[in-house]
Amino acid sequence: MISEEGLWARSAAWRWTLVITCLATAMAILLGPWNAPSKSSAKSSASYKPLGEAAAPTSGQSSPVPAATARNGVWHDETFDVVVSPPLARFPPGTELHVIGVYEGASANGEQEQPWWAKCVGDRSNSSAMLACHQKYAGQHTQKTVTVTLARSSVPNVVALMAYEPVKWKIIGAEAANLQKVILAGYHGQDVEGLPIDLPVDVYSGNSSPCQTCSRQAGYFYAYKNDTSEYTQAVEKLRVITGLSPASFQGAYRSDRFFINSSPQTAQSSKPAGKVKSPTDSITGQVFIDEAAIGNTNLPLPEGSWQGLLYVQAPSNRGSDDLAVLIRLEQDQLAEMIVVRAQFVSDGQGFSRHLACEAKEIHAGDVESNEASGSQACYWVNHDTDPWIQPIFALAANRLVARGIALPALLVNAAFHKADKHSALTAQYFANPEVKGIISPKTHWDASPWHPNHVKQFPDKAAFIQDRVQWASSWFQIFKATRP
Repeated sequence: MISEEGLWARSAAWRWTLVITCLATAMAILLGPWNAPSKSSAKSSASYKPLGEAAAPTSGQSSPVPAATARNGVWHDETFDVVVSPPLARFPPGTELHVIGVYEGASANGEQEQPWWAKCVGDRSNSSAMLACHQKYAGQHTQKTVTVTLARSSVPNVVALMAYEPVKWKIIGAEAANLQKVILAGYHGQDVEGLPIDLPVDVYSGNSSPCQTCSRQAGYFYAYKNDTSEYTQAVEKLRVITGLSPASFQGAYRSDRFFINSSPQTAQSSKPAGKVKSPTDSITGQVFIDEAAIGNTNLPLPEGSWQGLLYVQAPSNRGSDDLAVLIRLEQDQLAEMIVVRAQFVSDGQGFSRHLACEAKEIHAGDVESNEASGSQACYWVNHDTDPWIQPIFALAANRLVARGIALPALLVNAAFHKADKHSALTAQYFANPEVKGIISPKTHWDASPWHPNHVKQFPDKAAFIQDRVQWASSWFQIFKATRP
């Protein structure tokens, strides 16, 4: 038998094995989870709380402490984690919802669609040729047309048109039907023609819609039989979208035409109702110069013409909570974007410290004050490599895509915040470097050439950042002077 001393003296491999084992044991003891810092000592400004799982507010607070939330290597101000949804459509009293659903439209003149093999030309005994033909024609989803004729009506109407297969809905009589809105829905892309150019049309489709004038919305639904779960789901979805229940439903597996007649109350009024816009929404679709009224605040705007992209009110048990997005375009390209949240509270207990003010990895910034339930004023400049993931930003992205505006992969953000015992205002002013011809690779936030640790290596990006820093420093004085 060989003793341990003999092994140590004679076997280098055994010596290394023993040394490595000892080192691994020591590292396991030192780095084990029992040595991890307690949750109370974790840096709150870099913590991630999934939406809906934030800590409950303490007495006098309506929301958790706004922090810099990390997602996929990117941090965002939790102020904009507030859940938002498109405002419920408002229609005149007595508005009716009429719904039509098909699986597919019918071919022109009643013709039957040919099976894929009937479209093949050449030698059908050639297996290679037939395989190529199968790949070309089998599973093809051909757009067909369904004509919908609307009766003249003084009753305001909303029409929802649904199909599984791609359909072009041809509307006849839209001008006299008192239409308030049209909703297209289906698995494959839906399209429509014959509508007034200013009539709002929303499309919910699984595949891309060819409609050029539609506003694309998230999700899809369809039904053509009223005794199915798909129909129940579609009706519920339409109720959420419009606040209305169907006054009529027509459905068929395959059809090429339908006729919609409004209810008998058509004859009770001779004056068509006008389209109703939410009285609180003075942002969407408007053009602003110099300033825009968000809630009870007049937000200062940089030079140029700004378009109101969207406005929503978030629920608040303390007062009011308004969010809005404005954009400035250059040659149909997003040049700048402002996202703002204005909060007012009636209890006079103010707001929690705004920890996003205290973020460290930024290009520039200043914190004049950040008192809990007291005075707060700060700004910071940073880059954002994933700007579309928070709820209000995702809603803005949806609106931009619907208008055919490309979403930049990176934006440079100059953010401003101020608060007192009665109000809080947070505004983020984004600039798109692509407008200046500066291209940004798709990377994580900390690996981006725009990161404070890397940007000096790229003169064009460094100059862009410096310009935004100088602007933000001056704009901070204007922002602080903003009054409710």
